[in-house]
Amino acid sequence: MVVRMVWLCGADAAGKSTVGWEIYDRITGSGGTAAYLDVDYLGFCTPQPGGDPTWLVERNLAAMWATFAEAGVVVTRQQWQRYAAAVPDARAILCRLRVTPQTQADRILRRGVLEAGDGGTNDEMLAGLDAYAQRSAQFAAKLEADDFADFAVDTDGVPIKVVADRVQAGLVANGWDSFGHRRGAR
Repeated sequence: MVVRMVWLCGADAAGKSTVGWEIYDRITGSGGTAAYLDVDYLGFCTPQPGGDPTWLVERNLAAMWATFAEAGVVVTRQQWQRYAAAVPDARAILCRLRVTPQTQADRILRRGVLEAGDGGTNDEMLAGLDAYAQRSAQFAAKLEADDFADFAVDTDGVPIKVVADRVQAGLVANGWDSFGHRRGAR
């Protein structure tokens, strides 16, 4: 059986998790079968083995996919190839979500303030969020320079449902008739 995989990539705060969940909800809401994996969570550990968790993400993805398959559920180029290879018989399309540095910084700050909750923010926390936004902007620039995605969708000022519509349109433009179905393939 061929597995159809829509892979969303992008820098921090580009909207990957939110858009991914919207797409998952659309597929399952229309009676389709889907699995939602947030790769960011597959490699969180401290200390990071060898400073690069790619191998850990790859192994965790392969193990999780085997579990999903058993249950009947059908950000460099090298990492993407390794991750895609971890899912046997996968037909994958990679969509990169893009965000401008200013919007990215605003989203990171907003998240940090929300997470602080009633405890409020302080200068040290705001400086940490600013440094995080700067690192994330550098990563976004690297993704832009080494763009290996099949297509990209901008997320600045765009409602999540519209971004998901644009992802679906990108899939159609790349040969899929809708989420998870490639034209002419069974």
